[in-house]
Amino acid sequence: MHKRFCTREHEPGYWREAIANAYFDLQLSFGDEHRFDGQIDIWDLGTVELSLLQSSALAYRRLRQHCRAQERQMLVTMPFQSQVEFTQLGRSTRCAPGQFLLESSEEPYDFGHGQDNAMWVLKLPVAALKARIGEPSRFCARQYDSLQGLGRLFHDYLQLVARHCRADHGSHVRSLMASQLIDLLALSLQQHPDALQSSHSAVRDAHLARIEAHVHRHLSDPALSPQSIAQASGISLRYLHQLFEDTGQSVAQWIRELRLQSAHEALSRANGQTTVAQIAYGAGFGDQAQFSHAFRKKFGHAPSEMLRSSRPARSGK
Repeated sequence: MHKRFCTREHEPGYWREAIANAYFDLQLSFGDEHRFDGQIDIWDLGTVELSLLQSSALAYRRLRQHCRAQERQMLVTMPFQSQVEFTQLGRSTRCAPGQFLLESSEEPYDFGHGQDNAMWVLKLPVAALKARIGEPSRFCARQYDSLQGLGRLFHDYLQLVARHCRADHGSHVRSLMASQLIDLLALSLQQHPDALQSSHSAVRDAHLARIEAHVHRHLSDPALSPQSIAQASGISLRYLHQLFEDTGQSVAQWIRELRLQSAHEALSRANGQTTVAQIAYGAGFGDQAQFSHAFRKKFGHAPSEMLRSSRPARSGK
């Protein structure tokens, strides 16, 4: 039920084997392999495995050849000591304590943290999540809030399960906890505004995944429109709108939400030379005034205010 991998009293290459056993095959890059320190505690809940991963700074890479032979798995990573950076399916995100993200075993990715870190990791079969939310790959490489809403409920229940993992409650109770964890994870993903939701049709999910990938690639293009999306996705404009009928928002509304979120993230990373106009046009808005109005309405403050607060303060002399 419980396994532990620890680098103490082991050769430097031991951590590669530990990661492969705990999760799946990955290429590892150490800052200083001989001074590296790491430990993984794993609790088997039947359908899922819950682990506590603690280690020095490290970078992981999953290559295409790693993705071929293994069972389809998802990892849910919830750091609680320092930030992690993750890239998959053309999307990049930074996940800080108070957030969590999803990783798919089926696609190459990069994952890393530049400081010592500790994180909870939930490993589960793709099929278990797909049965609840459809194709889960469209939820990968996004940050999800674990401090409020259903994300907080998922986070708190995971903590509760972690405490009870140390007691032997029997296979039936472990299986029940695993099922409830997956249910709460699915609910927290479904409430996220950026993720398209549909009925559990594989065909519809495939269309939505293709649409989402196209939109993210062309989000900065002001000419992006329902017509261009339908054409690029090989479907009619009418069918595109039908796909969005049960997502709770129109195609145009969804694109606007994505652009505003992209602009918000860009503003949080802006340097002293960045302007609001650059942020607006980089997110695909063709009109700066329209962008500023929409931004204030969504986030409660003007983009110029956020830009000023994100710039490093100048020291007076």
